[in-house]
Amino acid sequence: MSLAIEQQIKNMLEQHQNILVCLPNHPSTDAIASGLGMYHMLQKLGKNAKVVAAGFALPDNHKFLPKSNEIEHDLTALRKFVISVDVSRTPVDELNYTIENGKLNIYVTPKDGYLEARDVATSSTDYAFDLIITIDARDLESLGKVFENNAEFFHHTPIVNLDHHPGNEHFGQINHVNVTATSISEIIYELLDHIERNLLDEYIATNLLTGIISKTKSFKSNTVTPRSLAIASHLISSGARREEIVQNLYQTKSISSLQLWGRALAKLQADPDHKIVWSVLRAEDFTETQTNALDLERVIDELIVNTPDAENVYIVYELINEHGVRNTHAIVYTAPYINAFDVFKDWHADGSENFTYLTLGNAPAELAQNTLHEKLRAVIKK
Repeated sequence: MSLAIEQQIKNMLEQHQNILVCLPNHPSTDAIASGLGMYHMLQKLGKNAKVVAAGFALPDNHKFLPKSNEIEHDLTALRKFVISVDVSRTPVDELNYTIENGKLNIYVTPKDGYLEARDVATSSTDYAFDLIITIDARDLESLGKVFENNAEFFHHTPIVNLDHHPGNEHFGQINHVNVTATSISEIIYELLDHIERNLLDEYIATNLLTGIISKTKSFKSNTVTPRSLAIASHLISSGARREEIVQNLYQTKSISSLQLWGRALAKLQADPDHKIVWSVLRAEDFTETQTNALDLERVIDELIVNTPDAENVYIVYELINEHGVRNTHAIVYTAPYINAFDVFKDWHADGSENFTYLTLGNAPAELAQNTLHEKLRAVIKK
């Protein structure tokens, strides 16, 4: 009889010591919080762990999360190149190096005699990590540069794939994809409960409750289940700082973010027949309010929470690149039955099937918005 998936993961963790936790590009609050919860759990198990997300920049309202400052934005030094010199016959007197014209020159001065090419050998160490845990990633490509720059490492290292999206491609050696879970944090909690429930402490509980609250919009969304409520209750009784979570996610807003929120509201439009709400922001809206694209996630959250009749919400916005060229982007929140990766497959997409970041090229914002809207309308159930 096959082992339960949680037991398989427990066995895998017992067999490996150096573990890398990978978050996707543009990780959601749920992905960030659950990744930190997993990271802290691994440390308590005595593992050498690291958590990474490509190009990661921690949002200001996430700085309260325990260990949030330990998320790395890239992956370096996975293997070391070793130069071995046989000095059994010729002891070394001095060792130094220079870097010239893009080349590393190593100078070995023997005490007497001389060294020959046959005395030198090269090799590589093993990878720094012997196990990978991916969090909230539908495929390896969604890890961005972390995967692209280290593809060989990912193809030679066992992967535990944790997700709750139905579009997951089951790319791991172990795939724990629970589509009935409201959040990845819920999956991490149940895994921890199976491995060793005494590991749960205030810090892990705060991270996991943050993920659940963000995913359920503070328990206001229709995705809330009795199981998610029961888990949240247990996390609070285990020390999770609920008030601090709610304050940071929903009650603490800078003047600049409020100004951006006001501009989005002023331009708000609705398609009630298809339950769509949207807004279009210009590059000037960011420069004049001293905000950036990261602030849009909070705007989207506000629209979702405050427009309960809207099942689909999106913001089309412009950014000016380093060459002064305007490019159009979008953040799209879709109903649970819609896979935005499929709907918008012609555009570069990051995130998840239901909270997706799109790059629409240099098309004018209004034209891009019209095209996006028609694609979305075509798949909406009325």
